[in-house]
Amino acid sequence: MNQSKKPQKPMMIPSPNGPYIYITDFEPKPVDSLINPTGEKLSKTPSSALCRCGGSQNQPFCDGTHGKIHFCDRKETDGHLDIRKSFEGEKITIHKNPGICAHIGICGRGLPDVFKPKNDKGIDPDAASVDEITDIIKNCPSGSLSYTIDGVEYQPPDRDPLITVLDDGPYHLVGEINLLGHDHYGEGVPTEQCTLCRCGSSKNKPFCDGAHKDIGFKDDKK
Repeated sequence: MNQSKKPQKPMMIPSPNGPYIYITDFEPKPVDSLINPTGEKLSKTPSSALCRCGGSQNQPFCDGTHGKIHFCDRKETDGHLDIRKSFEGEKITIHKNPGICAHIGICGRGLPDVFKPKNDKGIDPDAASVDEITDIIKNCPSGSLSYTIDGVEYQPPDRDPLITVLDDGPYHLVGEINLLGHDHYGEGVPTEQCTLCRCGSSKNKPFCDGAHKDIGFKDDKK
């Protein structure tokens, strides 16, 4: 009995000091006007090169600027922020790993009393309704936030692989796209989603740390 082969998940490859190579089709395709010495067409796996140095004039695609500006993909964080913290309330416990936060601001703008409380809690799980809090956390693009209710922790839904180029911000990946070389995003952080730096200035490369806001990154091609 023939069993259908499970399709391979798309792959995102952070190339050394260069762009992200995004592959969705793993079946090699012939390349026009490229042959070997015997006259046979050469084939390659189709892919897209996505800018991560912040300097491409053809955003979000790479135009080779990374070489001209000597882009470096070195991670500069020492890992001290990669600690998951839990804030227990009466009906819900909120978890946060600040080490993977992209500082998009959905939580702080949406529920400032919870995520920017005027007390020393850091996060106040009792400052809004459970439904309001869960709605905000489910929309956290980086996966930094999670919650537990009645001893059961929220798990992101199964989604089709998708990359969204956020407005003047990072790439938002969902659907467990295989991020080559990075099978651990942070303590307690699921790999179903993440945000990848596009401005070139994150200290937590390849992940976004909100540096696009600090440098005023603008995507004029959007």
